[in-house]
Amino acid sequence: MKTSRESGNRVNKIAKDIFTIPNAITLAGGILAWRGSKELNNPCGLSKAALGRLLDTIDGPVSRFTGQTSDVGAALDAITDKIVTAKILYEMKEQKVAPELVIGTIALLNGSNSIATGIANLRSEEKGKTRPTKSGKLAMAGETFTLIAYAGAHVAEHANNPKLAKFLRGLGATAFIASLPPAAHSLYTYAKQALGKNTVPERIPPTGAERSLRLMGALNKFNKCG
Repeated sequence: MKTSRESGNRVNKIAKDIFTIPNAITLAGGILAWRGSKELNNPCGLSKAALGRLLDTIDGPVSRFTGQTSDVGAALDAITDKIVTAKILYEMKEQKVAPELVIGTIALLNGSNSIATGIANLRSEEKGKTRPTKSGKLAMAGETFTLIAYAGAHVAEHANNPKLAKFLRGLGATAFIASLPPAAHSLYTYAKQALGKNTVPERIPPTGAERSLRLMGALNKFNKCG
């Protein structure tokens, strides 16, 4: 009887970790970006891809705000991100949307990070709990902006707007260069984890509730001073 109850609780916990708002956002973003990547030469496809990648950046904050953080959600986010990024890079290469150097570098960095993270997870006592570093998140944001800017330039070229295309390509190149330092730091951190070397754990960002409590505390102190 006890075993049956424990089994039921385990199933409920797994279901609770799977069917969450952040996971729904992750999947919706992945599907949109996947579909949009197939038609990057028109505004509709670009909009889908951009919205999909935007959703991928907010699932983490939403999970912390709602208190729905879980290992399942983190794994789903990481896997979806790698698959969708690979798809976008492939389509951009096929459609000649961005320079091959940019596409190849981003693909190499993402692939190296995936390998290092996988090794770190296998070596860790807590399987599958390696989280993205802050530098990794910054690099991903820069890479996403890079790809969207180049895709926008591609659309502008098809719309016979060379000035806008040139401007967007410049933005893309700038974002790409800016993303390299955090990407290199992120890869270095993951490599250290994969080699089993100690790394200083990054501070977990406060949840929405924690921020509210801190703000209330600060306001109370301000009122007392007044």
